[in-house]
Amino acid sequence: MKKWLSLLLVLALFLGSAAAESVEPGLLRAAVRYDISTMDVAETTDNYLIPLNVMDRLFETRLVDGKAQVLNSLAADYSVSEDGRTYRFTLRDGVVFSNGSPLTASDVQFSFERLLKVGRQNTDIPLEIEGGEALLKGEADSLKGFQVEDDTRFTITLTEPNAGFTAELSSPAMSIVDAETMAQVTGFGKVPADTIGSGPYIVTEWVANDHYTLVQNERYWGPEPSVKKVIIRVEPDAGTQNLKFQSGELDLIDLESLDSAIVASVYKTGMADRIVSTPRVGVIFMMMNEENEFLKDVRVRRAIGMAVNVDAVIQGVFMGDAIREKGIIPTGIWGHNDALEGFAYDPEGARKLLAEAGYADGQIHFEISMDTSSSTAVQLICASVSQNLEAVGIRAEIVSYEHSAWLAHRGTGKMDSFMATWSMDYNDPANVMYTFFGSEANSKGRSLNYADTDIIHRVAAARAIVDDAARMQEYQALEEKLIQEDAAWIPLCTNLHLYCMGDRVASFAPHWAGFSDFYAADVVLK
Repeated sequence: MKKWLSLLLVLALFLGSAAAESVEPGLLRAAVRYDISTMDVAETTDNYLIPLNVMDRLFETRLVDGKAQVLNSLAADYSVSEDGRTYRFTLRDGVVFSNGSPLTASDVQFSFERLLKVGRQNTDIPLEIEGGEALLKGEADSLKGFQVEDDTRFTITLTEPNAGFTAELSSPAMSIVDAETMAQVTGFGKVPADTIGSGPYIVTEWVANDHYTLVQNERYWGPEPSVKKVIIRVEPDAGTQNLKFQSGELDLIDLESLDSAIVASVYKTGMADRIVSTPRVGVIFMMMNEENEFLKDVRVRRAIGMAVNVDAVIQGVFMGDAIREKGIIPTGIWGHNDALEGFAYDPEGARKLLAEAGYADGQIHFEISMDTSSSTAVQLICASVSQNLEAVGIRAEIVSYEHSAWLAHRGTGKMDSFMATWSMDYNDPANVMYTFFGSEANSKGRSLNYADTDIIHRVAAARAIVDDAARMQEYQALEEKLIQEDAAWIPLCTNLHLYCMGDRVASFAPHWAGFSDFYAADVVLK
């Protein structure tokens, strides 16, 4: 079998080299398993490949020496008031959109206000601006806290201080569009010609369920990219993607979409020097409802943390391509604490804790609610965790829910527990800490029902700490309390996202947060 695979690989590489010679110079060919539904960030929290490449943001988060850093993009400079509420920005000179329209401060204002006026997706960040709530509810026509000084300068005043605001502005959701173009077109996000940005590429074609095409934006203000044209094929069958890559028809392949056995036997064996990986910059975790009759006891929650064999999950589900997480702030995020102890796998210690809590005879039972739209990995982890818990005398029944029903059930605050992945889309601990523990409403809305209101208030206040060292110290202290004392969150791991480069690719930097969406300008062709 191994000999056959080796011969197949040699033949595929030979054919691939021959095919590469006839490819259009500057062309990058890649594939996705599912088509996008929109190119408009006001309509999605998932389809970001085109916005990342066609549009810009005030800031971008990129990897610098292996660490995620927030860098100026359309914003040339900014300052923050002493109280941390008012940000004053100056735009980069000479930026124009791909149709020649100049970038102005009014375009930024329009982009932020549009998210709230459309009111479908990605409203959280502009809601932090004074007047955001009124605009979302239709009680105002503009953001009170957004003041345009002239074409290049503007101020934003927040309802409360947020030291991570510039990191939030690097989120794909905060892509800047041209107000003048938007007043003239009707197909933004659906029609390529109407979907205008200032980024390094222009979208020229989108054939539903087949492919979409990007070409270099000749008016782009930044460095000229190595890739001049991108064709993204929609190829649902992972096996077909694999064959196309090996025959030289694709220049880049997302190994996450392939069978792990093929990745291990073909790619890691014969093409290991071409594999590029990055952490998903998120955390797969188990959430427990502290109002549940059993889970309200911290000894039970701590026993659950000790009963889960995370190393077995990493090997069995991810073939070793994952990093164990010990806390809430994941690997790759500013503020991550490598020294946090987390939970050690100790089933015997878990049984002793359960006995101490009065549950030595297997009385504990609750539901793990599983979202049917979850990844295969999360579903496998659910099964593994359920088996681990059964081994220490806890009956955790997995019950599947269709996605909308799962969300509705979780929102009632009465879901016993669930397994999920939280992916970071901006480089600040508040993205996860505040979302889950920043208010009683946030806690209940995710069926966490965390009981310590003092900690909730501290998490909310941490966003306002302007001094970076002090803010990191506070977040890490809060995380230690939540994990090691309260066992309020059971962290498992973050998986590595692997890609393989074809013969025509010299280098590739995946998205800093491990998204499947990537910057084509971060690909260098030979």
